[in-house]
Amino acid sequence: MSSNSVFFLTVLALFLAGAEAATITVGPEGCDHVSIQAAIDAASPGDVVEVQGGTYRENLVVDMSIVLRGAGNGTEKPIVDADGRGSAATLVADGVLLEGFVLENAGFGWAGIDVRSKDNLIRGNLVTDNSWYGIFLDGSSGSVIEENVVWNNKYGIWINAGSNDNRILKNVLENNENYNAFDLGTNFWDGNFYGDFDGSAPIYEVPGISSVDQSPSGPEKEPVVEETSEVPDDLTEADHLQEGAVGESLDLIGQDSEDDFAEDGSSANLTPEASTAEESAKRPGLSLMDLGEVFDSPSEEEKVEVPAGPAVGDSIVDAELGESETSESTEEPVADEPPEVTVAAVEAYTAKDWVGRGDALCRSGRYDEAVGCYDQAIEMVSELADAWDGKGDALQMTGSYDKAVRCYDRALEFDPDFAESWYHKGNTLQMLLRFDEALMCYDEALRIDPQFAEAWNKKGMTLNRLGRYQEALDCFDEALEIEPGYAAAWNNKSWALQMLGEGEEAKTALNNARALGYS
Repeated sequence: MSSNSVFFLTVLALFLAGAEAATITVGPEGCDHVSIQAAIDAASPGDVVEVQGGTYRENLVVDMSIVLRGAGNGTEKPIVDADGRGSAATLVADGVLLEGFVLENAGFGWAGIDVRSKDNLIRGNLVTDNSWYGIFLDGSSGSVIEENVVWNNKYGIWINAGSNDNRILKNVLENNENYNAFDLGTNFWDGNFYGDFDGSAPIYEVPGISSVDQSPSGPEKEPVVEETSEVPDDLTEADHLQEGAVGESLDLIGQDSEDDFAEDGSSANLTPEASTAEESAKRPGLSLMDLGEVFDSPSEEEKVEVPAGPAVGDSIVDAELGESETSESTEEPVADEPPEVTVAAVEAYTAKDWVGRGDALCRSGRYDEAVGCYDQAIEMVSELADAWDGKGDALQMTGSYDKAVRCYDRALEFDPDFAESWYHKGNTLQMLLRFDEALMCYDEALRIDPQFAEAWNKKGMTLNRLGRYQEALDCFDEALEIEPGYAAAWNNKSWALQMLGEGEEAKTALNNARALGYS
């Protein structure tokens, strides 16, 4: 259904609700009311509240199905200024049409437009200079958000878990501090302008879980010619993927980059340090130097072409049973003749060497090649849990979530007490929206290693997504008891506290995260 059809049906429903629909005017003089909220309170379902230009320092609560429209255009649009307290406008009734306003100056944790209801149409507004969200949806479905300009907020449009089947169309989302868009539900995004879209891909992946804008636009930018690079001979610690090999995109909730909070609550006793649990979740792996001279610089008589292994689509699923998957690669088939490999070269490559090679390629972002290396290891030692786990990590990073889960299952079949593999499987299940199963995986990881701070943190993040904020808070506290300097856990704790209405404690936790270098 087109947005115009949705608009027509919405307006029709509003006016059918009351045969004697009235227009109530708001303005500084010559109108029915000088306060927008007073006009809303005086309205009946289906009425139109029309607001003249001017600044209205109010926190609007729309609790009935009405049309709330700004009468001005451009600079004459009425401004709803929340005065740094609460949201500028909160929709708690279904079937509201809100258009033609400037909504600004919402307080910490609040929104320019806070949508807590269903089947609304929010169109043609400027939502700007709010200290937290521009437009926030929680428990909303069937709403249309179109042709709004959302800029200069901390977050642009944020959709919480449980808000599904909304349509976000032709909005301008730019210059929002942390994210222009973030979606923890399943909603339809199309035709929006994103200030962070560089045109390098035909789609825009909306941060959060699974939403994609199929026809995005963004600022015009000069094309960038990317140079191919080899895996360095000796990867440093800085080359490691953060948060282990998977799940980095899940650490997005509540990030901040400016010091816009008071210094109260920030802890000088906390020192930036990497979580030991985070480090334990990273396989140390071998650098290319660790594989020896035969790997890096064989003599002329022993020079060997390194086998690349199967492509991702052809990769082995069950080496013992000889099962394989149909290739998804569009590349031309490789020639039948295998590369020449000397006896010395064959003896130099153990299964562990191939795992190390795969780990090094993963750290440099060459995930398809890494899969081939893990497959070489699996062909040599089919029950090598590290190889199955590493292959799952590489597949997860390419978006092959189902395949990744199957690899983790194989790793756990061979090593049921592999805590990191339980953890990685949980991260991947989150990507598939299988939150209850993800929680079970984190619980298994924590049963094996109760001091696994990163698993406590990710379990808390999953609970945050499910709206179980008190349980999430308990998980973050467990993580911080193990690692007091764990910045990501402080940041995520701030989110849970904010959602529980503990604003001051949320600020303290966020300041602690910042003091530890979280940005």
